[in-house]
Amino acid sequence: MAALKEKYILSVDSGGSGIRAILFDKKGRIVSRQYEKTPPIVSEPGALEHDPEKLWQALVSILKKTFKNRKFQAVNVDSLGICNQRGSFLLWEKSSGKPLTKLISWADVRAGKTSAEMNSNRIWKVIQFVSRILGTITGNPMLIATYMLKFTTDHASVRLKWVFDKNPELRKRAKKGEILFGTLDTWFVYKLTKGKEHISDPSNATVTGMFNPFQLQWNAPLCGIFNIPMKIFPNVMDTAADFGTTDPSLFGVGIPIRAVVGDQMAALFGHACFEKGGVKISQGSGAFVDMNMGDKPKMSKRGLFPLVAWRLSGKPTYMLEGYTGTVGTLIDWLGKGIGLSDTPKVLNELASQTNDTEGVIFVPTASGMRFPHFNPNAKASIFGLSLATHRRHVARAVLEGIALSLFDILEGIKKDTNVPVRSIMVDGGVSQSDILLQCLADFCNVEVKRAPEPDMTATGAAYLAGLGSGYWKSLEELSKLERGYKIFKPKMDPKFRELKLERWHRAVQSTLKID
Repeated sequence: MAALKEKYILSVDSGGSGIRAILFDKKGRIVSRQYEKTPPIVSEPGALEHDPEKLWQALVSILKKTFKNRKFQAVNVDSLGICNQRGSFLLWEKSSGKPLTKLISWADVRAGKTSAEMNSNRIWKVIQFVSRILGTITGNPMLIATYMLKFTTDHASVRLKWVFDKNPELRKRAKKGEILFGTLDTWFVYKLTKGKEHISDPSNATVTGMFNPFQLQWNAPLCGIFNIPMKIFPNVMDTAADFGTTDPSLFGVGIPIRAVVGDQMAALFGHACFEKGGVKISQGSGAFVDMNMGDKPKMSKRGLFPLVAWRLSGKPTYMLEGYTGTVGTLIDWLGKGIGLSDTPKVLNELASQTNDTEGVIFVPTASGMRFPHFNPNAKASIFGLSLATHRRHVARAVLEGIALSLFDILEGIKKDTNVPVRSIMVDGGVSQSDILLQCLADFCNVEVKRAPEPDMTATGAAYLAGLGSGYWKSLEELSKLERGYKIFKPKMDPKFRELKLERWHRAVQSTLKID
């Protein structure tokens, strides 16, 4: 019976291809971990979806696996936190809870024509024109954001309008209040509570493009212009709050749900980047660079929009996010596509055989350049090859190129906001490369700290749930939990660093000029 007295925090993390359930103890240590694959559905070109019912079944299955251990019964769980891949959504019937669409992924691009139509909408263009004039005069960040906004298929607003345009009957039912909208967090909470709760948090809502981060409410004017019924949206709670209790019929007892949060925001919180200027970089197939902007929404003049990182006790914390699409996928391609190295491990081993690239520069933009250069047609480029070039030089240039592309994102945010960076927290599979992280420390000229847990999203969701339940009392207590980061300190000669950066910038400019 003694084991039943010990309490844990349960974190559920649902990504693009799998779902995890992780238990954390009072010291923030992982004591149990379960995983199930949830592969996406590609029904036609451009489509990327999941079956919502299968995701729900996977969630129940993985939690029941967790509770098979006698030490970790549902009664041992203090509270549950949920984090999820952001921007994906579904519609379901209010009366029955039956899904009316698949979960349409943020990476689904079938609504490309709809985004073009939205950007050229006459009413929207007039609003942007007026916002540009008034924003220039007043400096109001909400007006500046309005005139800079360009709709893409990344925005759930675009994909949702596309769904309604394809299915007018769904729009009619939505206007009558018969249909509910939700990102994955909302769907899971709805199912776990047997339909009692239809809620989300600002971190998930803001990524949809339909939630105003400045006013912290659903954007009625935007939805009105594009004929998106407001009745479908969930209530938006604090990120750490009372999201209801799991129905006792599921796991024997009700488990309090005390946090929902978007995946990248969860990782920022998991790294304890609670202060303005805190930075984390999650490096997987792509890389997300997120910086804490404090309690006021900040704009990047080159197109990064303020996102709500979390809201606690009614007080929002904002962030800016830059993204590069090819990191892990690039390394895989270098092995499988052109045979530079068989595995990421071999790439690192090759790179470790030399301390320099001998003049080779690799610009890793195989899927286009995003912030701060914005050229979707840019291709990866390699410069400085000679007859003395060896594979080890190219391997090191690849890792340096990834680090330099991340440096560009961070420098862009710093220049646009005047917010300094004191250190960089990193996680993700690609971050296991010591060479890459040392390059990042050298080029950014700050300490880089690698988390012992490759993916910090689940950690952040757990911290928020524990904070919401009182399991942990404060941010200060969370900051003191055991972590065991490995630290990389800058050690590159300043003159050599400047030379490297100068040659890198010339290579980037040359790449931008190539069609």
